[in-house]
Amino acid sequence: MPEARRVERVKSFLRAQIIFNQRMSTIECVVKNFSPQGAKIALGDSLSVPSEFELYIPQKGRSYRARLAWRDATAIGVEFVSAEAQAAEARDGAADSLETRLHTLEKQNAELRTRIRELSKRLEDLGQDPNLAA
Repeated sequence: MPEARRVERVKSFLRAQIIFNQRMSTIECVVKNFSPQGAKIALGDSLSVPSEFELYIPQKGRSYRARLAWRDATAIGVEFVSAEAQAAEARDGAADSLETRLHTLEKQNAELRTRIRELSKRLEDLGQDPNLAA
């Protein structure tokens, strides 16, 4: 496997926990090497690990938001997600959501205008003034 790391990792043997499912599920693990950008994590069993999770390392006294980068039979590699990256992803998701919502509302508006024209035509056909039938 070609080396994709930008920074050298330091060998370690740190007890840690993978926390996910809205902090309701944990997996005990060991951090085998570590850098500010990511880590190699040994798992006791071949457990299913979510694509994103919190990695808590008690000896460092902190948690890291981590994204699964690779997996083999006994370990996983993760990259740490910075707060700025998380904020950017949230903004992108919100923008996509707003764009989708706007498109839906524009479509509904066009459908309602068409329905108003149809109903106005029916009123005219019945001899009613559509502008007075409010």
